[in-house]
Amino acid sequence: MAAAAARWALVAAVVVALAVALDNGVARTPPMGWLHWERFLCGTDCAAEPDRCVSERLFTEMADVMVAEGWKEAGYEFVCIDDCWMAPTRDERGRLRADPRRFPSGIRALADYVHSKGLKLGIYSDVGNTTCAGFPGSYGHYELDAQTFASWGVDLLKFDGCNADSLELLAEGYRNMSLALNKTGRPIVYSCEWPFYLRPMQQPNYTEIKQYCNHWRNFYDVYDSWNSIKSIMEWTALHQDSIVKIAGPGGWNDPDMLVIGNFGLSWEQAVTQMAMWAIMAAPLFMSNDLRHMKPEAKWLLQNKEVIAINQDPLGKQGYRITKDKNFELWERPLSDRAYAVAVLNQQEIGGPQNFTFSLTFLGNGLACNPACCIQQILPTSRDWGVHNWVSSLSVEVNPTGTVLLKLVPL
Repeated sequence: MAAAAARWALVAAVVVALAVALDNGVARTPPMGWLHWERFLCGTDCAAEPDRCVSERLFTEMADVMVAEGWKEAGYEFVCIDDCWMAPTRDERGRLRADPRRFPSGIRALADYVHSKGLKLGIYSDVGNTTCAGFPGSYGHYELDAQTFASWGVDLLKFDGCNADSLELLAEGYRNMSLALNKTGRPIVYSCEWPFYLRPMQQPNYTEIKQYCNHWRNFYDVYDSWNSIKSIMEWTALHQDSIVKIAGPGGWNDPDMLVIGNFGLSWEQAVTQMAMWAIMAAPLFMSNDLRHMKPEAKWLLQNKEVIAINQDPLGKQGYRITKDKNFELWERPLSDRAYAVAVLNQQEIGGPQNFTFSLTFLGNGLACNPACCIQQILPTSRDWGVHNWVSSLSVEVNPTGTVLLKLVPL
């Protein structure tokens, strides 16, 4: 009897722990915001490069622009600090601290400033002994660091996976930080890299990961290049059977940052990233310089129809349904029986090409049954009119470009 009672007590404790970790009330739709890493990396020389230095000035200026130029109104609400914000050592009480030269006011003051703009602040740490850039990690300090972040008013934690000594410690660290964040009582979005660091050795348990994380990286860091965007999309398609079904309100697959508005993508490739990140129900975290943004990049990133697809409350991730030579056809089920459809042309030579497909391909034949209204969202807005479920569409797509459509049933 005593043994049985002990077993039930253990089960009850596990259930309570999972209940605390499972849903902190955030990330009901994919989070949106701005993150410094891809564009600004680990810039720490504020004297030589003041505009590119990871400092409180960078984040206050981005917050100002996000409010003044419509980013907040479009849905981008997080201003996120990545690696390299810390001092080289913890303080005398063992707490993380910001570099005093680059963040002289401290993170609490920065959070207060960001909150005064109606925005939220994100911060970065690592599950291991040190961060990827060599700053103090959270290993052995999970509860203390979670309490510190909460006391500062942090709203999101990006938790990296560098320098963990074993897969067991990696998993234990991600679980422990999740529980520690929830224990603070502050709703903090928890962004994990857990499956990415597991994958070289073992298949991630996405059911477990979603119990602890609000979104999670599966693949390498995004670069400001077409090859990087292309490899992320291909990896996602190849693994969609294991990752698509787990995504939904409270937990999302994260293909990494939007690099639109930087240097490496053509216009067509920028359209492709925006369209495909919407189809994939991806967290939309830009990494660019919002202070110097070209009008066309701003238009694309703030496009209300694309963002509405990304933020659709049904919360189902899209997937590739066919690949035909250089063309790919993707779909995403939306609320109210609507569908988003992306036609991607992977060809990198020549001119525009036509891709023709039957609407019976979509939604297992139900997307346009018996009829639907089709609206083109990208690269330009266009009304395609009413079609029935046996209609065929012929879509012209530029090399490395994407045409994004929305189908609304009648």
